[in-house]
Amino acid sequence: MRLSPFAKLLSLAAAAFSLAACQPEPAPEPGTETPIIIGHEIVLDSALYGGARSISVSLPWSYQRGRHSYPVLYVVDGGAQQDFIPMAGMGALASLSGQYREFIVVGVQTENRYFELTAPSTTAADLRWISENGGADQFRQHLLEEVKPYIEARYRTSGEDALIGESLAGLFITETFLRAPGSFDHFIAVSPSLWWRGEGLSHEAPDLLAAGDFAGRSLYLTIGNEGADLQGGMGVEMQTGMDRLVAALDAGAPDDLTWWYQPMHDEQHHTIYNPATLQALRLVFAPDEGD
Repeated sequence: MRLSPFAKLLSLAAAAFSLAACQPEPAPEPGTETPIIIGHEIVLDSALYGGARSISVSLPWSYQRGRHSYPVLYVVDGGAQQDFIPMAGMGALASLSGQYREFIVVGVQTENRYFELTAPSTTAADLRWISENGGADQFRQHLLEEVKPYIEARYRTSGEDALIGESLAGLFITETFLRAPGSFDHFIAVSPSLWWRGEGLSHEAPDLLAAGDFAGRSLYLTIGNEGADLQGGMGVEMQTGMDRLVAALDAGAPDDLTWWYQPMHDEQHHTIYNPATLQALRLVFAPDEGD
């Protein structure tokens, strides 16, 4: 087929464009220093707390290249000096390996985690360690009424989200799941401190599971080798509360709830977070069929 002069010109232009697109970026000059930006810290004016509260956001690598919408992973204890940077790395791994879908990471910083992540307790053993406690309801309200609306208005979110935390943050995630199951789609609790309030939350779990609407939600639970001596000499027991919670789920989990319990007893309290996160993300943000 003979091409017209105009068609030949278009063909040559397309070939030149394709060749240019394949060329690597020019190497920077020796000695050049370029910041590597993995996210941004944003200061919100919180009406609930009467002042500044920080969140950190890391976007998927593909975010700037299209109009796709993304699920969101909200990280409790997610300040820049807390768990935000490791979770941003987990977000980057989605692009690199395809083990799970890409997502936006939102780290929600705690200022006094001992107060902000605990329900009120009058248990003597709790008070000896955390005398000022009971701020979990306010922190949950901050998440749902200030942080989530800000993120959903500013970024291309898909409407699907997950909440993750470890230790006291894991306790907060478990309590949010049981008391406010409609607040997030997925809940990831890593070695949750279920010893709090004399393991009260695990005792309440059967009634809370029977009363709540868990349709379409998922829960991922894991725990490390959490002997009493591993908790800084506090003498608390981690496993019994988890066993009671898992038994409640075995006996009374609603049919429309998806849940996993994958203990990692080869890990300890300070080593479990990253391996547990990797496994949880493979499940809750599993790649779409055909990806």
